[in-house]
Amino acid sequence: MAAGTSPIFETVLNDLAAQFTSADTTTAKAIGTIGANGTRIDSIMISTNDTTAVNLAFYKHIGSTDYYIGVVNVPIGSGYTTVARVEGISTLAPILGYLTIPAGATLKANCVATMTAAKTTDVVAQGGDY
Repeated sequence: MAAGTSPIFETVLNDLAAQFTSADTTTAKAIGTIGANGTRIDSIMISTNDTTAVNLAFYKHIGSTDYYIGVVNVPIGSGYTTVARVEGISTLAPILGYLTIPAGATLKANCVATMTAAKTTDVVAQGGDY
């Protein structure tokens, strides 16, 4: 089989987002909808108003399996206080600087431990669909 020789670029901007609360416990949930031809994620901005640090585990969900990518530590009050929001892509894909999620797959995340009641953690991934 011959290798592809044509470059591929994102054609439609795509913002994916999910909000986590203590009601989500530690169950992985999808972050947005992946495009019909796959999505490239260039940034994952994470903010929390939790009074304890939040650890988010990220996965590529392919078929019926969650494949672990890594964990991102979100310090207390990131993005809501003088602590800057966290850029998750620098932890999850430090060499490439982006993630690709194929068509039919999903980017998922979960809190490693249950969050504080009445607090939220927001995950906003920006990129584009192929």
